[in-house]
Amino acid sequence: MAEVQCYNKGCGQKFDPQNNPDDACTFHPGQPVFHDALKGWSCCDKRSTDFTMFLNYPGCTKGAHSNVKPVEPQKPKTENPGEVVVVQAPKQRDPIKPRNANDRPSVDEPMTKLKLTVGATLKSALEKLTLQANDDKDSAVETTGNTIKIGTSCTNNSCKCTYQGEASDTETCTYHPGVPIFHEGMKFWSCCLRKTSDFDSFLNQVGCEMGTHRWIKPQTEGGEKKACRFDWHQTGPIVCLSVFAKVANPDFSHIEANKVFLRVHIVFDGGKSIFEKEFVLRDVIDPARSSVKMLGTKVEINLRKAENFSWPSLEMPKTDKSAEDESK
Repeated sequence: MAEVQCYNKGCGQKFDPQNNPDDACTFHPGQPVFHDALKGWSCCDKRSTDFTMFLNYPGCTKGAHSNVKPVEPQKPKTENPGEVVVVQAPKQRDPIKPRNANDRPSVDEPMTKLKLTVGATLKSALEKLTLQANDDKDSAVETTGNTIKIGTSCTNNSCKCTYQGEASDTETCTYHPGVPIFHEGMKFWSCCLRKTSDFDSFLNQVGCEMGTHRWIKPQTEGGEKKACRFDWHQTGPIVCLSVFAKVANPDFSHIEANKVFLRVHIVFDGGKSIFEKEFVLRDVIDPARSSVKMLGTKVEINLRKAENFSWPSLEMPKTDKSAEDESK
């Protein structure tokens, strides 16, 4: 009998219908997922920014081959069959005629606390964290008092040096003082902007500033201040800012904004860490219609645009004099 085509996702092989055991096919039973420049399948955890690598992911499930074509999703029906439905992208503001600085609201306007919801993944993570609290009390610490153990790693970003004795304190530390940024598949540090799409190259970037090693992380009241990776994207009416702070505490975190200014304070990692950042937004938002959703691995801040225009950037350029004047 002639071979027929298998239509299971990720297979692409031909098979003999009369010789089709239950483990003949390796395929993906889920759906393709595209989010934050990552591509993967809903049925497994593999993700990649490279489309070819995504297409070549081997299936995660065994089963029999199938020559039944998947059902195509139905196109939405219109009341008038002859009507042409036009889908428009967000309008582009004329770069030659930007918003008049006199029409732009002030960053000093009163702030509004954004509405916050807690997702099921965060609720589950917070419950597990409570159960593990007693075990964490008995865990060993790397340093005691002012004594630093041999082999302790420097805590400065991108420094790979370890403590080998008092002589290590006199060495020069080369590190990144900025924040890691992941946007549209590119990875870079905010302090030097050397962009790359390769994660290993990003990790191996030599620091752009010199100083002294820091063997013990400084502690602040209520937790240690940490830099978090964040990213943003936009649709027609919404700018979505994602801060990748794991297990955020909704009781001690607060995100507030006015029409052009956003202030973020997130307590995460079981209360051990704090992320703080202020954003002078590129355009105007409606704080009353903006919201925050806290998930297990990140905090999503959805800012409602005042006008359906595409933003060229999340924040006002630091070289823009109007932004500097408003921030004083």
